[in-house]
Amino acid sequence: MATFLCIGHSHIGALRQAWHQQGGGPDAVFLLLNEPQYQPALHERQLHPAILEQLGKAALHVSLLGGNDHSMIGMLNHPRRFDFVLPEAPGLPVDETAELLPAGLLRAELARRIAPHLEVLAACRAAVPGRFVHVESPPPIPAAAHIEAHPGVFKDLIAERGVSPALLRYKLWRLHAALYQESCARLGVEFLAAPPEMQDEQGMMVQLAWNPDPTHGNHIYGRHVLAQLQALA
Repeated sequence: MATFLCIGHSHIGALRQAWHQQGGGPDAVFLLLNEPQYQPALHERQLHPAILEQLGKAALHVSLLGGNDHSMIGMLNHPRRFDFVLPEAPGLPVDETAELLPAGLLRAELARRIAPHLEVLAACRAAVPGRFVHVESPPPIPAAAHIEAHPGVFKDLIAERGVSPALLRYKLWRLHAALYQESCARLGVEFLAAPPEMQDEQGMMVQLAWNPDPTHGNHIYGRHVLAQLQALA
């Protein structure tokens, strides 16, 4: 039996790369749901047979489902620039030159976007009797210059609209994390927060962990998450 099985989307990449650099082996299984053999992951509330076949064969099941929806709405300057007060940290600065939106409005939009990932998580939880953990997505990369140099899918829009302020991206990440944490509590899934040593004093990703793209941690970040999982397992 594998020590752990990771199921999810692009944030799996950092863990998988770190695992292979450590020598790999059969103790970990990585199911990247973007791959065609797992599509669609959920159909009429039923998991894809290729996913079901793998579940239950590890001591610890690990979700990295979704994780980028906060970036989809906040990576770039919006045509109507906005900001909001983060409920968990109301003392954080607010851009007074931007339109102030209710946090509940942004929360509702994020909830709508992550709902398909949570449906998959719920189906996986129902199929696995043992321990299940969801890994928080990495904190934002604070440096706009890094994102502009490695724009990925945001290339054209970055050129047109520019990268949004780091603090706004941080607040959206926290709002996104709160939704996942609440859902995990409801589903009986443990929520594993980002490694604190991979965050700077403002809570954003340390430079050592930046992947050459706008949103992901690199193999160093992955190595620290693996250490957290190995401690749990």
